[in-house]
Amino acid sequence: MTGFYPRGIALHEKLRRLAIKAGECPLTMGDALRRLAAGANGYGIPLLLLSLPGALPMPAFGLNSLLGVVVTLLGLQMFAGTRSAWLPHWFTRIRLRPDWSRRAARLGERFLPGLERFVKPRMNWMRYRPGASLLGLAVILLGLLMMLPVPGTNTLPALVLLALSIGLIESDGLLTLLAALAALVLAVLYAEAVYLLIIWLAG
Repeated sequence: MTGFYPRGIALHEKLRRLAIKAGECPLTMGDALRRLAAGANGYGIPLLLLSLPGALPMPAFGLNSLLGVVVTLLGLQMFAGTRSAWLPHWFTRIRLRPDWSRRAARLGERFLPGLERFVKPRMNWMRYRPGASLLGLAVILLGLLMMLPVPGTNTLPALVLLALSIGLIESDGLLTLLAALAALVLAVLYAEAVYLLIIWLAG
């Protein structure tokens, strides 16, 4: 169990410990996944880490579109019913910057305890194939929206993905369902915005 946090430890505490470790020695995204994943849903932790650069006020330097590709890849695996998440080697080797880890930990300690009091295991519809496929479709939509090369357009999808990932980690079907519905609404709104922009440019 070396390198893993105890089963049942709060998510904000996991992030705090990860930030401390990232400041002590170089860590990669793969290291972070292994340290955070104990007792968690196989897709929840990767989606959480992928959502943080867009959901939190941290400089992503154009990475959000690239991360959106990985989110879409995970969504496709969920839609296909794959039980274990596969991530590209280049992603697991990305260096986890200590300043990002510290900022995520600070915000996590500020906001997550209140959310964790609301989040609890319930309505675990995600474990059934139709539910997993629906959730995979929602993740695919969020990944595609994160890939849009327009500044500021990936914040809302990343926030929805953050909520969805926490729902997965905590087996909270209600939070996950609300996040999936929000993903569908966002996709419709973004599609409408793109359509209106095309009509305006054509006119």
